[in-house]
Amino acid sequence: MRVVRGAFSGLNHWLAALPDPRCQKMCLYLASHIWWHILALYLFRTGSRNAFDETRNSGAAPWNMGLLCGQPAQDPRFAGQPTVTCSDNAKRHASRVDPAQVMTIPLRMIQQLFKRRMFDGCRLFDHWYVVLVDGTVQEKCRQGFTGQGNSSSGAARFRYVLQAMILGPEGNVFPFLHEFVDMHNPQTQKEDCELRAFMRLSQRLKTLFPRLPICWVGDALYACEPVLKVCHEYGWKYLLTLKEGRQPTTWDEMLKLLPRSRANVVSTQSGPAEAKSRMDYRWVEQVMLGELNTNVILVGEITPQAATLYGFITNFSNLTPDRVITLAGTGRQRHRIEDRFNAEKNHGIGLEHVFCAETRAAKNFYSMMQAAQILWALISQGCCKRIYQWARKATDQGLARAAWEGWRASPWPPDLPPTGQIRFGFT
Repeated sequence: MRVVRGAFSGLNHWLAALPDPRCQKMCLYLASHIWWHILALYLFRTGSRNAFDETRNSGAAPWNMGLLCGQPAQDPRFAGQPTVTCSDNAKRHASRVDPAQVMTIPLRMIQQLFKRRMFDGCRLFDHWYVVLVDGTVQEKCRQGFTGQGNSSSGAARFRYVLQAMILGPEGNVFPFLHEFVDMHNPQTQKEDCELRAFMRLSQRLKTLFPRLPICWVGDALYACEPVLKVCHEYGWKYLLTLKEGRQPTTWDEMLKLLPRSRANVVSTQSGPAEAKSRMDYRWVEQVMLGELNTNVILVGEITPQAATLYGFITNFSNLTPDRVITLAGTGRQRHRIEDRFNAEKNHGIGLEHVFCAETRAAKNFYSMMQAAQILWALISQGCCKRIYQWARKATDQGLARAAWEGWRASPWPPDLPPTGQIRFGFT
C-alpha cells in the first residue's frame, strides 16, 4: 500500500480510465477492483486463477483489496459485506477491453519511474538507457485451440510475445514495452515473427519517447541489417550478440581483419589466486554487415573450469580499452531478461500457463503480469529486502506467499502514509 501510494499514486485512476463496457448501475465492483484482482493474482504468485479464488475472500483480504483499489469496505454497494470479485468476472471483463489500452498501464508506471530518475544511475556512459529485448512463449494453448491471432489451420498451440525490459538499479530489469507476436497476422494474412514484432515495437517506442537515448541489447536474432537500419534511422545504439552461423559473411570478414588490428587488445584478471579468471578483449572496427558498417568485439573468458568466447556487434565508436570492457560487460547483461522469463515461468508467476483461452483476455492478463512485476520489484528489492534482514534470505516466491498470508491475516490501517524514497541495495 505504501509503495503504491508513493510511486504510483495515480494507478487507480489509470485503471478506472480504461474502457468499461458494463452497465454501471448494475455493477457491484469498480473497474479498478477488477484489474487489481488480476494484479494480485500475479503479485502473490498463486500460479492459477483457481488457486487465487480459493482464498480470495478469507480473512482481511476484502478489506485490504478495498484500500488498494479505492473501493473501501464502507462502500454502500457491499451492504456491509465486502468481497473480492471472482476470476471468471475478471476474465470476462478483460475479454471486453482493447489490449492496446491495457498495455498503457505498465508503460505509465515506467514513465513514473523515469520521472523519479530511477534509471539515471544505470545509463551506459552516463547517457544511454540499456533496453534488453527478447521473445518468449506467452502461453501454451490447449490442444486444438483456435482463436483470433492464432494459426488459421487450428494447429497453433502457443502464443508468443516480444518483451523489452529496461535495466535498472542493482541489475533489476523492469518491463518496458511488449508486442504480441501473432502466429497468423489477420491484417497482412502472413505469418508473424519476432523481427516483424520488433519493427512494430521500435516504431511505438520512437513515437512515445522520441528523444530517449536507447542502447538495445539482444541476442543474435537481432544482429541483422533491418534492425541496424532502424537503430541508425532513430539515432539508437545497439549491442547485439554475433554468431558465426547467423552472420557468416560478417564473421569471415572480422577474422580477416583481426590480424590487422593487433593494437586492439586488452586483458583483465579477477577473482582469488586459486580461482582466477582472465578476460581477453579484441575488437575490429568498420566491418560490413549487409550494406552497413559495424564494429565487432570479441571476449574470451578463461576460468579454471572452461574457456568461453563471446562476440558482439555495436555502433559505438571511439573504441578504447576502457570503453570496450564496459561495452562487453553491458552486452553480457542480456542474461537478465532470460532470468526474468525463467522466474516468471518456474517461480509461481505463471508465464506459459493458460489463464484464459480467449485471446483478448489473455493479452490483457499478460499486460497486467508486467505491471505486477514492476510493482513487485519495488516492493521486494526496493523496500522489503533493503529494510528487513530476514527478507534478504527469502526467495521471491517465498516472500510473495508470505505477503499473501499477511494480506489475508491482518487488515491494514486506512491512514498508511506513502513510502519515501525507494532505493535498491542493502547499504
